[in-house]
Amino acid sequence: MKGICVKCKEWRKEQYWNAFPDNKHSFFKIMIDDYRKYLRIPRKFKADFKGKLSENVILRGPSGNCWITTLAKRREDFVLQNGWQNFVKDHNLNEGDLLVFHYVEDSLFEVMIFDATACEREDCHFVEPNVEGCCSQRHDILKRNKSPAPVDQQQLKRGRKKRINKKESLKEKEDESDNIKGSQQDNSGTDSETREGKNDSTSRYSTYYKSNRRTITKKDMERAFLLASKYTTKRPSCKIRMKPSHVHHLFILTVPREFADNCLPMKPQNIRLRVGSNTWKVKLNRRNAQCTLNGGWAKFVLDNNLETEDICVLELAHTGTGQELTTLDVHIFRAVEEVVPLEVVKPFQPQ
Repeated sequence: MKGICVKCKEWRKEQYWNAFPDNKHSFFKIMIDDYRKYLRIPRKFKADFKGKLSENVILRGPSGNCWITTLAKRREDFVLQNGWQNFVKDHNLNEGDLLVFHYVEDSLFEVMIFDATACEREDCHFVEPNVEGCCSQRHDILKRNKSPAPVDQQQLKRGRKKRINKKESLKEKEDESDNIKGSQQDNSGTDSETREGKNDSTSRYSTYYKSNRRTITKKDMERAFLLASKYTTKRPSCKIRMKPSHVHHLFILTVPREFADNCLPMKPQNIRLRVGSNTWKVKLNRRNAQCTLNGGWAKFVLDNNLETEDICVLELAHTGTGQELTTLDVHIFRAVEEVVPLEVVKPFQPQ
């Protein structure tokens, strides 16, 4: 930058704000003063940003979940107010935390959260909207004991202590490795018909899928989010927004840690996903503190036509006893109601 004249600086600024796409722009805010009540958007960002921010601004946290806030004028500034308080409360933001807001599209910002250590806050990757405290939903359920399918604590403990022999453990590791390469194994144990052309088994490269649905809008995302938020249950549950790695490639779903640790087996094993009367057997894996669904998850995705920005609510239906598998009821809230099958994209294979 040394020796750059004023004219060149002005040209670079003009190029950045006008020639660069909107999704190249970001700003950061340090949580100080009245940060719990509202968030002031930097005046420079609001003045120079050419994209249009609507009245409703969506904040997507590190967990992938979204919060809807209202953009309003406050004296000389524009601020996020209604809904911002929920974002602050749910993420337990503290004074001095630093947040980076990266614009995505249609008034949607992705938010990264850093604390005083200058590192990203790990706990923010597991935040669920409007859930207070750790596992309060589950504790409240057990206290009321009015669930239509109550959770048996002894069964849960027995399930966690259930031993898996070395042969099963080795097979699970092989299944996980195969899944990362794009294979879709473990298709047994389902009542659904298999869609043709799901994977090119002769290729050693991952198969990718492309969406053929219409262009998704901010209203579509808001609709799926609001419908999922309105769904209530007395049983333990969690919401997960579908990302490309969930439904277009890799086909690995990371389960929120609080739900996984309190409701799912602590050892790798098969579990069952249920939509209506149809069921799918899916491999649950544990690695360090992370719980994922992979083997069989691809088949579930394709059979149910899941796409990015759809929201799935996983609801504990049965903890699993004896030969009975742990069962999760899955409620799907689509960003776009019209279902259009995904298209297989052949990856480039070097000669």
